[in-house]
Amino acid sequence: MGIIQKIILKGAGKILSSDSAKLVTNTIKKESKALLSFEAKDVKSAYKLGENGVTQYRIKPDITMPIRPDTLHFKRPLIPLTGKAIKSEDPIILGELGNISLRLAKQYKTAEAAASKGIREVFSGFDVAIRSKGANSVYSKLKRMIPKLNKTVKTDEEARQIIQDAIGGRIQLKNLTQKDIIETLDNIKIEGKALTSSEKSLIKRYFNNEKLTQTELETAKSLAKPVKIALAEKQTDPVVKKFILSNLKYSLNKGQTTFEKLEKAGIRKDIIQELKSNPNIKPMEMTEINNYKGKNGVAYFSDKQIREFEKMQLATGQKIDIITCSEDIDLAKYGLKDLPKSAKDAIKESGYTTGQINVKLSDGNFAEIQIRGSGPFAEYEHIKYDAMLDKNTLGETFDEYKAAVKSIPKDKMPKYNQYISDNYDYYRDIELGINRNKPKLPEEFDSILSEESMKHLHDLNELDQAEKMKNFIPHIEYTSQIDNIG
Repeated sequence: MGIIQKIILKGAGKILSSDSAKLVTNTIKKESKALLSFEAKDVKSAYKLGENGVTQYRIKPDITMPIRPDTLHFKRPLIPLTGKAIKSEDPIILGELGNISLRLAKQYKTAEAAASKGIREVFSGFDVAIRSKGANSVYSKLKRMIPKLNKTVKTDEEARQIIQDAIGGRIQLKNLTQKDIIETLDNIKIEGKALTSSEKSLIKRYFNNEKLTQTELETAKSLAKPVKIALAEKQTDPVVKKFILSNLKYSLNKGQTTFEKLEKAGIRKDIIQELKSNPNIKPMEMTEINNYKGKNGVAYFSDKQIREFEKMQLATGQKIDIITCSEDIDLAKYGLKDLPKSAKDAIKESGYTTGQINVKLSDGNFAEIQIRGSGPFAEYEHIKYDAMLDKNTLGETFDEYKAAVKSIPKDKMPKYNQYISDNYDYYRDIELGINRNKPKLPEEFDSILSEESMKHLHDLNELDQAEKMKNFIPHIEYTSQIDNIG
């Protein structure tokens, strides 16, 4: 973000004389050097910094974060930031954390244009959105992850290594159609057998929400899962192929692999042929794969596609973390207790569904590229998550929702999570060309917690923020109540 600041004064206190105001302003300008700038014409009154030098920086119209202007120009925190200190809410520690967040956000914004160009070149022909991580998001993630990882951050670089999604990319896939379903039903084999005409007809009726007998319903459900997985593969195969091509191009350029190794590892013949014949493939290094879904959801990457990523690692020698849960595991029967850690991490209680691949850009920054469909839920599903974690990302429009979700009794939270998860599954089915009845919020919950309400609040917030941003300039707020000034 391009940082332009002005001092905005809050609270009671005597107004400084013009000479005193100039003195305070000039002192701050000198200490903060080039990162913060203040224009004297914007200064109507000001309060001196509190004893610890910590104040609030209004990063967005409704969102503030603590900073220390007198140390903001440093390239590292003045004090090592430990998880214990952050948990204690020590204002000086949080101020230094805010400083890091502003500095990193500025670096990320500077890198955004080049990152956008590079990512768009790799995924030419896809609907791609790119954004750099803002200061409030950096602050929120560091505040959560430093204690979680039991880290001590002594430099901005150490903080940057924790932020693995400095640049965020989103590839939006097109929804499948009835034609895609028919083609899949004609070509799929379940346990080595093609579907019969009656089975195809049954699946079509099931996907269209037509009334079925209990026997028909049980048969349809047993066939629906492999069909949905096949549909998901059909939807994501073009983007999976792009990822593999770009990473293999990177590895070939670096001398990490050869075409002989690719063939030996069992890499798809069409991918090898394109690597040999297409000089326009852009290289990009993959570092992590996260294949998230709910217990009953359909992931964006199938087991077959995960095997392709694993063959890629075998051929290149790369160590790419893969978080996924196999489709063969009956979660309804066995639950999560005895699963490997990566499988547990892949299953989200809220039903959160996305394919995320982290890549390392040529400038050393990391980017997280999400693969999603066009369902609107992806735009506002994070509201519950952010509210529960007290993330510094939700404006005042969501205050009533935040209060409602935090007041849900502990024994009722699983039922609300299931409702949110059902909405993920609902929109995921729509992406795959399948009709479903929309989930209804259980009656015991406040109506503001409904999916419809979440969307309404999201839309209101977008309008509200757009209006507020017309005249908004990020700025420092001095809120200390100082008596006998001037």
